[in-house]
Amino acid sequence: MFILQHKLKRLKIEHRDWNKNSFVNVHNAVLLKQGLLLGILQELKTASLSDIDGLLCQEKIVKEKLDHAPHYQYLFWKEKAKMLWLKDGDRNTIFSHVVVKRINNSSGVHRLQIDNEVTEDPKLIEVHILDFYKNLYVEFIPNVPNTSNMVDFIGSYIPELVSSEENMMLIKCHDFFGNQDCYF
Repeated sequence: MFILQHKLKRLKIEHRDWNKNSFVNVHNAVLLKQGLLLGILQELKTASLSDIDGLLCQEKIVKEKLDHAPHYQYLFWKEKAKMLWLKDGDRNTIFSHVVVKRINNSSGVHRLQIDNEVTEDPKLIEVHILDFYKNLYVEFIPNVPNTSNMVDFIGSYIPELVSSEENMMLIKCHDFFGNQDCYF
């Protein structure tokens, strides 16, 4: 076990060195590119006409790299936050409970504007939200009279493909054979 632990420590040191040498520090890279851009702009002020094309090309390349820098910084901080969460918040600690509680508390509806009036009453909010979604998924069909008989209502939209006699014959067939041999 001691040998494995010693090998892992050596690997950690090697990994840290490799990471520093292979990947660029994002913040230093941004500062370096900004300094390079300022240097190119100063050279453009004093450059001769023959050097301007090369400097403009260099300026364009540096500006393109500098445009990508905020994205790389965002990715850096995103990864850093993820590492902190895994280190501090994944052990069922007070930190993780506070974060989860904060997320749950902020995801609810605590205040709602109903008819230009802000309300905080949970019952009114619940009723309003339920009514909103009930009305949202109800389809209004114009020129259809309100009928209490659903058969008439459905029959007006679905064509009759089976006559009454054929329906009675199918019912008798089902009664005679039961659930088997009725399907063609």
